[in-house]
Amino acid sequence: MAVRTLLMVLTIAMILASGGLFLRRLATIYGVMKAARPIYRMDRIGERIKSVVEHVVLHRRMFRITFSGLLHYFIFSGFVVLLIDIVETVGEIFFPGFTVGRILAPLVDVWVILVAIGIVMALYNRVVIRPARFKGSDEHDAFLILGLIAAIIIGIVVHDSFFPFVAREVLHVPDPVAQSHFLGYGLSHLWVSLGWTGPTAASIGYAVGYLLDMGMVFAFLAYLPYSKHFHIFTAVPNIFVRNLNPKGELLPNPVEETMAIRTFQDLTWKDIGDLYTCTECGRCQAVCPAHAAGQPLSPKMVILELRDALNERIANGTLNDPDQSPLAGGVVSQEELWACTTCGACQEACPVFIEHVPKIVGLRAALLEEGEVDPNAQKVLVAWDRQGNSFGQPARKRPAWAKSIDVPIKDARKEPVDWLWFVGDFASWDPRVQRLTQLIARLLHHAGVDFGILYESEANSGNEALRIGEYGLFEALAQKNIKALEKAQYRRIFTTDPHSLNALKNEYRKFGFEAEVLHYTEAFLELIDQRRLSVGSVPVRATYHDPCYLGRWNGIVEAPRQLMQRLGVNLVEMPRHGAQSFCCGAGGGRIWMDETGIQDRPANQRIREALALPGVGFFVVACPKDVSMFSASVTAMGVEEKIRVVDMAELLAVAVGLETAEEAALVSS
Repeated sequence: MAVRTLLMVLTIAMILASGGLFLRRLATIYGVMKAARPIYRMDRIGERIKSVVEHVVLHRRMFRITFSGLLHYFIFSGFVVLLIDIVETVGEIFFPGFTVGRILAPLVDVWVILVAIGIVMALYNRVVIRPARFKGSDEHDAFLILGLIAAIIIGIVVHDSFFPFVAREVLHVPDPVAQSHFLGYGLSHLWVSLGWTGPTAASIGYAVGYLLDMGMVFAFLAYLPYSKHFHIFTAVPNIFVRNLNPKGELLPNPVEETMAIRTFQDLTWKDIGDLYTCTECGRCQAVCPAHAAGQPLSPKMVILELRDALNERIANGTLNDPDQSPLAGGVVSQEELWACTTCGACQEACPVFIEHVPKIVGLRAALLEEGEVDPNAQKVLVAWDRQGNSFGQPARKRPAWAKSIDVPIKDARKEPVDWLWFVGDFASWDPRVQRLTQLIARLLHHAGVDFGILYESEANSGNEALRIGEYGLFEALAQKNIKALEKAQYRRIFTTDPHSLNALKNEYRKFGFEAEVLHYTEAFLELIDQRRLSVGSVPVRATYHDPCYLGRWNGIVEAPRQLMQRLGVNLVEMPRHGAQSFCCGAGGGRIWMDETGIQDRPANQRIREALALPGVGFFVVACPKDVSMFSASVTAMGVEEKIRVVDMAELLAVAVGLETAEEAALVSS
């Protein structure tokens, strides 16, 4: 009985100590979140519950990497069943004869086996496989946590093996579930053979098992808030409050003062939650084009640098000290921040829905306010401000591309049109893309579409200005375009530029602009299905690149593929496609920035990925920037004879007879 009394006292002490430490830490983090910027994430409760089921219960994103998903599922589910063990083990001490029943008892042992398998798999993953994505993660913490979990499951089996003897010899109560705990029951035969079944030996053995189990559980509880495994508690709420607004919308509301993130108070409470939810799995790092290019950016390390700095300032009591190192350019270096392409691959890969891009852009905005910006990007910002386009040309020259083709293009400002074409900067000015723009106009005319453009009233959409961190310029460009659009008469809008599509469809909503916006692949697919455009077959073997701002940010992945199917193209998918497509490296203003330090351009990596596909001679794109980026890579790599960059418009032109295969360079060498 003395052992039982001792364990009762120890249990109460452990509950108070670990619970106190846990709640104290929780209160500190809650205080930081409360002082952060507000953001509303309690709408659409049904969808949020569905998200938790999909990504917590079913591990949907975790299973994208099957081995890691499986080992995590084994260990994660063990924590759920661990609750049964805690109830039973503590109940046995305080209420002799207590049991969870013969149905639940075997579940504990089944999951002990699965957790043990998960631990072995996790050790194999970290010691043998050693994925590159773990670089920068806290490996010591990972092994410590695995050790604690191993101690807990060993303790479960040990105390279950001794409890029948303790129940009979010490507590004098029956143990109806002794055989149901089959692992402990099997081990108990060893104690019988060793003669360790008497009151003293059984009590000592049970106490050792109990402390391994419950002692480690409470140690785990006290340690968790200070470790990366705090995500065990924060992951579920973080997934519940994930962003349900359109993915391509960077900020949900107009900015009143500044979008700059200078201090931790400038982060939203969701951002603070993100810092403590990061599992350090490195999935974001593994898909980051900047990281793959050899640049200093790792989305994972941005989160960890912010988290570690926050923890340090909390510990030192300097959270509100204005003399602390700045977050932008200090805690997170300028080189890291300007390397980001804002492609969103990190967010798409994250199993706990951390939002990296808004933090990086907010930190960029802080750098901009200090005048710290890439010189080439600064020139583009000035050009947007003065001329409304990234090429620094007078606005009156924007529609110059339309003068050399025999196609009437209406001025949507002066007469009503069915379709309004928002052309975009690259489609209007880049010499490599202008021919494709003219081709689109000829295709529309061929289909009998009543269309027009805004002529010189169109300005850059502002999508990249916002992602560089210049909110004021974005707002000015958006308001200019909205004013022109409000004066025009049209039924719907389409664009060839995914970046413009994203701004029109998502970012302009905050200013009250609502209109149906299509990508040109969607528009032409509709024309074909309505039989307004008759197409023949273009039997080439090709692969297709999903632009980040089309596929990942706006979910338009099927229309381009269906269009290629209608045209008879033999599509061969690259390993990374759809929402998991690999960025060309142009987004977030990177297309204008200095490339010093880049070891392997993302566009080059993507072309090599396509070259590895057997028999593929054409690389199909559906974005003006992609035409520019990938054409440059093919030339720089000297593989013009192996693969050719082809825009979707060129496939359409051949299919309807506006161009021959030779004219569109659709004759593979």
